Amino acid sequence: MNQSAETEALKKDLEQLRRDFKALADAVKHSTQERAQEHLNSARETFEGARQSASRQAEHLGEEIKARPFTSVLTAFGVGLPLGKLLGR
Repeated sequence: MNQSAETEALKKDLEQLRRDFKALADAVKHSTQERAQEHLNSARETFEGARQSASRQAEHLGEEIKARPFTSVLTAFGVGLPLGKLLGR
C-alpha cells in the first residue's frame, strides 16, 4: 500500500469514528432527555398529590372550625400566646 492509499484509508476511518461519536452523543442526549422528562412527570404527580392532600386537609380544618368555633378560637389563642412569646425574644 502506498502512502496516499494509507492516508485515504485513515481519513475514512477517522470519518467513520466521527460519525460513531456523533451517534453515541445523540443517543446519550436522547436518553438524558427521556430521563429528565420522566423525573419531571414524577415530580408533577407528587406535587399534584400533595396539593390535593393539602386542599382536603384545609377543607377538613375549615369544617372543624365551623363545627367548634369557640374551641377553635381558644386553641388558636393557646398556641399563639406561647409561640408569640418565643418568637418575640
